[in-house]
Amino acid sequence: MRAAAVLAILLVCPAFAAQGLIYSVQREGAPASFLVGTMHSEDARVLALLDGLAPLIERVDVVAIEVLPDALSMLAAGAATLLPPDQDLRSLIGPERYAALEAVASRLGVPIDILNRLKPWAVAVMLGMPASDTGRFLDMQIYLRALASQRRTIGLETAAEQFAVFAEMTPDVELALLDEMIKNAPDLPKQLEILTAAYLAGDLQRLDALARVEYADMPAAVRQWFDTKLLDQRNLRMLSRLSCLLPRQSMFVAVGALHLGGATGLVAGLRGLGYRVDRWPG
Repeated sequence: MRAAAVLAILLVCPAFAAQGLIYSVQREGAPASFLVGTMHSEDARVLALLDGLAPLIERVDVVAIEVLPDALSMLAAGAATLLPPDQDLRSLIGPERYAALEAVASRLGVPIDILNRLKPWAVAVMLGMPASDTGRFLDMQIYLRALASQRRTIGLETAAEQFAVFAEMTPDVELALLDEMIKNAPDLPKQLEILTAAYLAGDLQRLDALARVEYADMPAAVRQWFDTKLLDQRNLRMLSRLSCLLPRQSMFVAVGALHLGGATGLVAGLRGLGYRVDRWPG
């Protein structure tokens, strides 16, 4: 699985687990809310479950996802992922690594003409995401359903905050992550299927175990970045914002599944704030 498949369940990319990566969030004196584990996928098995989320969206005042997919976020993405005008990726990573990258990108159908303008981490993320035909991942579908239901929508992070997680990488870590993506790209479809099966089974513990066992073989610096920057620090930021929001209105909160479990995850964090967090029976 390595870094590639792990990224698919960490970034701005909701998808619904069939048997219930859905939690009720309750505390005396506060409105009832829902916490939903998500995954970046256009898999038909995942997208077909949007209707199961609609009744929960209808029950709340606010729908929160990691980053709103609005025009401001798209502009931030462009600014964050492109190299300065006087740099190109081939020169930055060297011709041998770039040739290997071109071969992988070609097999995956990634447009070659844009590669040379992207930062190494941006290419790594691109290689780690599942193939997309429409761009209508479930986070966008949730967002659009919330708008259609006239629910207020918010992001728990700004696009700039999320991209800063990558911008803070040292060049060595950035290249190590890119190398992992290039090396493991041929195995990504199989790895994503394993993750998707665990996800659709609603097995949060298995998802967490799969991710941690697989990326345990990555370079130590990349593992540390995953744990501290991509998970723990973002968990703290989202929890801090939820702590201010949940007492005031009922919420439907959709975040990447790996943000839920473990000692620093949102389930444990919300329980530490005095909330009762239980699996939703559906």
